[in-house]
Amino acid sequence: MFSERQQQIIETAIKIIAVNGVQNFTTKNLAREIGISEPALYRHFDSKLHIMEAIIKYFKNQMQPAIQKLQGNSNSVRKIENFVLEHLNIINQNPHFARVIFSEANFQFDEILLLKMTKMMNQSLNKLGAIIQKGQKDNELRSDIASLTISRSVIGSLRLLITQWSMSGMIFDLVAEGRKLCEDLRKLIAEKQFFLQ
Repeated sequence: MFSERQQQIIETAIKIIAVNGVQNFTTKNLAREIGISEPALYRHFDSKLHIMEAIIKYFKNQMQPAIQKLQGNSNSVRKIENFVLEHLNIINQNPHFARVIFSEANFQFDEILLLKMTKMMNQSLNKLGAIIQKGQKDNELRSDIASLTISRSVIGSLRLLITQWSMSGMIFDLVAEGRKLCEDLRKLIAEKQFFLQ
């Protein structure tokens, strides 16, 4: 868990990257934005790399409610819809995430960051995949499509919607579009008895 000051540093770093781009993100700019000295900043994080790692961890922590939507007693179709909508609700409340986390270029300059992002993505993919496999076994989801393909379709559609929202200047209702996405995903992946539920 992060201290209050660490959380302030992380949230300010996310804002700076979202507004100015990762190429303009420096510890000097970050310290100035917070109103502390660079040496004070380094008492909380050893380097810019550690701040970037903390951003990934912070995002992962913030997304836990979406991952938890894959639990519970509802059917797999509803779990997938809840997973998508909760992601969108969280992003809608934290719009800077869309420009920081969902822009892979921000993390490709460092192998450690790239590995952490890949690990986080794969964990989500695997958790979603387990729900999809169970849904296929229970005849809730189509079994003529590979579970990995369905997982990629769900996450890929989610990422694309967030990217479009971010690039458009956030001019449309992300959650409303997410609901439409869920309706269409249901038509694509659910067995017929789950179309109308």
